[in-house]
Amino acid sequence: MTFAASPASAHTLREAVRSAQGCGWSNGSYTVLLRHDLWDDLNNMPLGEVYVLWSGTYQENCVVTLRVARADGVASHTEAVLERQGRTTVRDEGNYAHYAAASGYAADTCIKWTGSIEAIYGGGVYGTTTTEWRYCD
Repeated sequence: MTFAASPASAHTLREAVRSAQGCGWSNGSYTVLLRHDLWDDLNNMPLGEVYVLWSGTYQENCVVTLRVARADGVASHTEAVLERQGRTTVRDEGNYAHYAAASGYAADTCIKWTGSIEAIYGGGVYGTTTTEWRYCD
């Protein structure tokens, strides 16, 4: 599943969580399971943060790749992928200026994720990904 470009007003994790183009969790209640910084080594600057979230209310996980610092507001390839064991993979990727988010029902299943951002001054794509199923409980 791919969503339209992220709204210009979403600059925070909380806004990405609540937005219909983000996780779509209008009540805004969630738990941060993991946070990973994306750092552009070549240009020595932060690009973003990847969050793996859980909402008990919606019984969903959401992966948010949030652009930060000088990368926030500058569009380049941004990706969030949520793999759910035994279910369809959810993917949001595009030329986004603020974030990408992928959410889906994940109760009683394991997940994997990927979050990445293309460097804004050249130098490739920086990201994080899992190769093993996690959060299976």
